[in-house]
Amino acid sequence: AYYDYIYTMATDDEFVYVGGLSQTVKKLNKSDLSQVAESSSYGGAIEAIATDDEFVYVGARITRTVKKLRKSDLSQVAESADYNGYIYAIAVDDNYVYVGGETTRTVRKLRKSDLSQVAESTNYGGTIYAIATDDEFVYVGGQTTQTVRKLRKSDLSKVAESASYGGTINAIAVDDNYVYVGGHNTQTVRKLRKSDLAQVAESTNYGGTINAIATDDEFVYVGGWTTRTVRKLRKSDLSRVAESASYGGTIEAIATDDEFVYVGGATTQTVRKL
Repeated sequence: AYYDYIYTMATDDEFVYVGGLSQTVKKLNKSDLSQVAESSSYGGAIEAIATDDEFVYVGARITRTVKKLRKSDLSQVAESADYNGYIYAIAVDDNYVYVGGETTRTVRKLRKSDLSQVAESTNYGGTIYAIATDDEFVYVGGQTTQTVRKLRKSDLSKVAESASYGGTINAIAVDDNYVYVGGHNTQTVRKLRKSDLAQVAESTNYGGTINAIATDDEFVYVGGWTTRTVRKLRKSDLSRVAESASYGGTIEAIATDDEFVYVGGATTQTVRKL
């Protein structure tokens, strides 16, 4: 159980890290989802979590900073400067943290060691809700502009932009060759070619706003409002191959490992392992 609205989660080999309205990060054992650690209060609802081998990086409302927590006990080891708006998206690579949100509406690149800023993109044109990375680029989406932008990691300059999704983009995931995107209004998953962000496939309508996307080698897992289920889509053509029972509330977060899917959200307010 989690006992509060879940907005975000991330996994490693042994644990699930969960955040939301409770304003803390909870560390759960993957085997039985029992709680093994909890951070101190962030000071606002937690909207974004990313992990590496040793640390958890967290962003939220109100406090509007990125905090770096030690995985072992979730103690704080560093904190960024104020983003000047709610933080809704975080992604990491080997050396940097990429963060975006409202008001400022840019992607900021922070040095992992001390969370100091080293680069900043131009304004996205609306609140940023989703960020994903690969070896060379950052992919970002959100409100108003409603496109996926591909940014060069070195200086966060724009190198490509997709057509409009037709609604706010809430979720982005990537693999070696493609970007998978979902959100509001259109309510489908779109598969975009990484090189130029051209659309190559689209799923059927989810039946509600898509809030969360995760992938593995063969499939895309998606969840959101109204339908309140996790759908498993075949990567090749985004056809549906399986669907979970209702979560009982809006799905806000999905994470995967080699064997399982972890899901959380509103109303039910628990992490489910599928």
